Amino acid sequence: MASQPVVKFKLGYVTATFWQNGSHYNTVLSKSYKDGSDWKETDQLGTGDLLNAAKVLQRAEEFCSTQS
Repeated sequence: MASQPVVKFKLGYVTATFWQNGSHYNTVLSKSYKDGSDWKETDQLGTGDLLNAAKVLQRAEEFCSTQS
């Protein structure tokens, strides 16, 4: 059984996903896009994604600061 993310923050097509690694958290920043009829993810962001990336990373930092 694969582990599940602790939390995800999404804004537009950009998502910050949190995974717990022992007492630490790892964050994956990704962007969803449609390829034909299939949804896929990439770690490449366009200039139009940068503000959304900054905002989800700010939410991610706030989440981290509340964890003990």
